[in-house]
Amino acid sequence: MSDPQVRRFPFWLTLSVLGNLVLVGLLAGIFLNAPKRPDWGRGDPGAPPGFELTTEERDGVRQLMRASFEAGREALEARRAAERRLADALRAEPYDEAAARAALSSLREADRLARDAVADRMFDGLDELNPNQRAMVARIMAGNMEKRGKAGERLEKWRERRKERLEGNPDEGAP
Repeated sequence: MSDPQVRRFPFWLTLSVLGNLVLVGLLAGIFLNAPKRPDWGRGDPGAPPGFELTTEERDGVRQLMRASFEAGREALEARRAAERRLADALRAEPYDEAAARAALSSLREADRLARDAVADRMFDGLDELNPNQRAMVARIMAGNMEKRGKAGERLEKWRERRKERLEGNPDEGAP
């Protein structure tokens, strides 16, 4: 009599099953460990009060923002032109500090005019919005301020580290 034959799984089948298990494990890990994002403004129970806006209310805020930037379009284009002039003045050979400072001053003035144009139109339309919509505009504006604040903090930390390095090695920062 012959010995009973033991069936073995083929090598490639085993490898394929293991590969599929690894893939399923990776996908499960990604989806199970993904951080939950707050879905503010869409009825999320953890959302801050006042952000349960309907589609029409969101459209009203969107239209106000669009109209504000449209009203300031010329001023924003003038600001971009002032940015280009400053960049050109900084790249010019030979470097002319007076021209660069004048271009920077022009940019600052153009920036102020652009912000004023956008803000004026925005404030003209805020009285047409309900309190929830105004809260949304405030949140948008505060979000921009938070971003600028974080960038300012990073810049300040960079300056502190640079100052510490220069104090440790005064020749490092010398031109």
